Amino acid sequence: MLPGRGIQTVLIVVAAFMLAADGALASQKAVPAPSPGKASQPSTTPAQSPNTTAAPDPTEGVEVTALATEPTRFCAYGPNAYVVYVPIDVTVVNGRRAPIILSRALLVQRVLLGKTNGDVQAGRYELATPTRTARLRADSVLFGPAPDDDNFTVLKRNQKYEFTVVQAIPVRNNAAQPVPGTAYPGDLAFSVELQTWPFTKDAAGLQQQWVRYGDLIATPVVAYPTILRLPANPPTENCGIRR
Repeated sequence: MLPGRGIQTVLIVVAAFMLAADGALASQKAVPAPSPGKASQPSTTPAQSPNTTAAPDPTEGVEVTALATEPTRFCAYGPNAYVVYVPIDVTVVNGRRAPIILSRALLVQRVLLGKTNGDVQAGRYELATPTRTARLRADSVLFGPAPDDDNFTVLKRNQKYEFTVVQAIPVRNNAAQPVPGTAYPGDLAFSVELQTWPFTKDAAGLQQQWVRYGDLIATPVVAYPTILRLPANPPTENCGIRR
């Protein structure tokens, strides 16, 4: 190699290094400084693992509606309230692609009332009745290799299961007079929460055992809200209910 060419090569490398350093310095100067009087704030967004996924909703695609029909009875509930007995037509539709397995012993475990549909869906209730659950000690024959037809129903996509229950709802006569544990009269958004697994047996093992028949539904499901009209000061009878 000629001496002049070696010096030329070294000079080219040094020049390239200096240009790169100048570029890095310029990019640092381009970062805007914080506004006077305001300290730069660290990000409050929690770091997300690239592999983190939200847990699936066990009730997704299980579509429940509850339609209140004409009340059948009004009972006095102390001097300032009453209890109304309302028949409710409940419909469960499978909105999933896969079949679902439902117990035929579905139970309304709570009645939920709110000012608007949005309030009910957000869990803001004017009245939520105490949770009422069943724990049936069913014979082991019900939990054989396949769901028993007399006690379970298997719904394919868009198939439905219907039943009717009567629910007691406590209502105060005067909307402006607070009475604990009662709803106010008028138009309210109305929903119910269904208990879908009323048995003492753990459902987790059955899900694996019955997986080829469909998805076993064993988590409470809340119905889409509808409108319920509750009268003020209706004629009542003495049904022996005490506050």
